[in-house]
Amino acid sequence: MKKKIKILIVDDEYAFCRSLKIFLEKIGFQTIVTTNGEHALDILKEENPAIMTLDIRMPGLNGYDILQKVKRTHPDLFIIVITAIDVPKMEEMLEHSGAHALLRKPIDLQKLSDALYGFVGHLL
Repeated sequence: MKKKIKILIVDDEYAFCRSLKIFLEKIGFQTIVTTNGEHALDILKEENPAIMTLDIRMPGLNGYDILQKVKRTHPDLFIIVITAIDVPKMEEMLEHSGAHALLRKPIDLQKLSDALYGFVGHLL
């Protein structure tokens, strides 16, 4: 990948963020990490990433809240929800909230790569 595409990683689990950051940078992406939902909104304004990975269950501003705000302010942002929550009709709920993909924890890195590279083709 010639152009490094920016991904914002939002998850309250620091170890997960760190592992995801290492993987994404290894496959050619530029990453920004936060464990805080409010900080994620500030980063979106300042850094304008093309992609965001987002956990749902976080203290304070949770993933659903972030999705609602981001849908209005950043309609072109590609959002991959990565969560351990297993709720019936989760995919449908997230689709209406503006998410483009849903991956369950523990994450399948091949599925993440497939989702990312499927989107990245539109940017290059």
